[in-house]
Amino acid sequence: MRVRTKQILSISGVALLLLVIAFVLWFDWNMLKPYIERQVTEKTGREFTIRGDLDVNLSLNPLVSVEGLSLANAEWGTEQPMVAVDKVAVRISLWDLLSGDIVLPELSITRPRVLLEKSMDGKRNWDLKKEEKKMELPRIGQFTLDQGKVLFRDPKTKTDIAADIFTDPAVDARELPLHVAAEGKFTDLKFTARAQGGKIMSLADKGVPYPIKASAEVGTTRASADGTIKGLAEMAEVDLKLDLHGEDLSALYPVTGIVIFPSPPYHISGRVLHHDTEWSMKGLSGKVGNSDLGGDILFETGGERPLLRGDLVSKVLDLSDLKGFIGARRGPQPQDTPAEKQKKKASAKAQKGRILPDKEFGVEGLQAMDADVKFTGESIRNKELPVKHLVSHLKIDNGLLTLDPVNFAVAGGNIISNITINTRPEVPKGEIKIAVKRLQLPKLFPKMEITKSSAGLIGGAMDIKSHGKSVGALLASANGDFGLIMSGGQISNLLLEVIGLDAGEIIKFLFAGDKNVPVRCGVIDFGIKKGIMSSKAFVIDTTDTKIVGEGQISLVEETIHMKVSPQPKDVSILTLRTPVHIGGTFKDPTILPDKMLAIRAGAAVVLGVLATPLAALIPTIETGLAEDANCRALIASVETAVKRAAGTKEKKGEDHPKASRSK
Repeated sequence: MRVRTKQILSISGVALLLLVIAFVLWFDWNMLKPYIERQVTEKTGREFTIRGDLDVNLSLNPLVSVEGLSLANAEWGTEQPMVAVDKVAVRISLWDLLSGDIVLPELSITRPRVLLEKSMDGKRNWDLKKEEKKMELPRIGQFTLDQGKVLFRDPKTKTDIAADIFTDPAVDARELPLHVAAEGKFTDLKFTARAQGGKIMSLADKGVPYPIKASAEVGTTRASADGTIKGLAEMAEVDLKLDLHGEDLSALYPVTGIVIFPSPPYHISGRVLHHDTEWSMKGLSGKVGNSDLGGDILFETGGERPLLRGDLVSKVLDLSDLKGFIGARRGPQPQDTPAEKQKKKASAKAQKGRILPDKEFGVEGLQAMDADVKFTGESIRNKELPVKHLVSHLKIDNGLLTLDPVNFAVAGGNIISNITINTRPEVPKGEIKIAVKRLQLPKLFPKMEITKSSAGLIGGAMDIKSHGKSVGALLASANGDFGLIMSGGQISNLLLEVIGLDAGEIIKFLFAGDKNVPVRCGVIDFGIKKGIMSSKAFVIDTTDTKIVGEGQISLVEETIHMKVSPQPKDVSILTLRTPVHIGGTFKDPTILPDKMLAIRAGAAVVLGVLATPLAALIPTIETGLAEDANCRALIASVETAVKRAAGTKEKKGEDHPKASRSK
């Protein structure tokens, strides 16, 4: 009886197993599609559909394949659907499934199309319904992606990119099996990119460095990178070797969000690191124009505004490469569109004949981020001035730009500037303070034949306040003072270099005979009002002549109207010397002798033309001339003459009661 029972149970078990197998073999798996669609729709908040067949091939690692998958786009999206896939085939490990682990030995996706887009108000179509419990992603073995396409659109930044993505199963490509080729527009600039990456599913593991090699072109900017990224979607950590070159560093702003002033063509490289909210470039090196550049920079994005910190050094700096910093215009470039070329040509034509830059400040960029950057130019390349090196410190705080200091080592001395430009008001305000300290004439004009005994020194100062939207506009609205003190040197050679005339001609107009005339001291003092520089004092004292100047220099029109008159100290036929008129523009000055000969006048008459006191900044000028009796005497005589002239005017006022009452 027991034997018969066992036989019946065995036959029943086999029959049940055969029945289950038969059920599975003939089961229509498409019956599960409505259930799967409901589950995915509920979890994502978007309609999910399966238009093709759902099939299962049973084994210890069953193969599940499904065709015609579709996930709807957001209601505001430009087109439907957001995701469409021709076919997905996945093999599941039942043994691991019994242990509670999801392991997919194989995953194949054929012709997926993914549309990622943002709305004008910043909404993202990939922000799906959030799950209260985060689901862990399965472990995936062999992954194959065939003919994938990803589209990204952002109308606010004028970005529209299409990328083709596929995996290469070749043996020599196993380390970087993922291939990406993209093109389109990024921030309205032409964009192309090529990249190779590691196993695509490792992107989801933020703890595993994902290897990547990539190159890209955005407008005229070209970049290549090689390194690793953790958590590609969030850019959790980045470690890349970056090589970057292009026509203008300012073109990086739309790409990086970092405000950089216009520059000549550049080529730089370094190691890019990223963690939390910090981006840095270590060991930066390369060239900008004719200047080399090195150092480190850090870009912090976690504050109210992004903050750029840097410590940069140029071993050989060409000053012409800094023209973009002060707003100099660039002519048409080969990469410009016809419209851009025409615009730049018209701009250059309007600026023709002028020197002061009139390109408006990039107020939006200056208010978009803060900065704290130190820069050192160890050696300066410049044909016009004997500049040795430069030290500067730039700060930007919510549109308030300060350069403190900008210290040029020039001709054995220093020109130190403190510049503030406040772009917070609708019309930017500026304040400029410049100190000229102990410039040596022999070094200032090294090409001149100055005697070894010459010890000419120049000191000076400028202090102005202004407003305007460009460097030119700031100077054209300036109010303040400018002064220079000079001791020693030789006047003929100095004028030869400064105004570009033949030395013999200058001497003929201002001095007696063809000789070099030693300078004892010079005092030049200008008052500046609404961009007009008016001479308060202009006296150069030589061994045989006092030279008196008067007139105006317009920073508004960039014009010069000055008259320089020689006043000989001795009585001779050579005392009839001709004044010189300096006119024209900054770009094209003219120097002409007066038609009338000057008549010798006494010292009181010469100095009496100075109708106003010396600027308050004259006594503060540091020239190292405290022991120079020549300069002390000249300044004292100027002040005495001024007081005398002022006293005469007061006396005349007393003699005319009506005039006094009118005051």
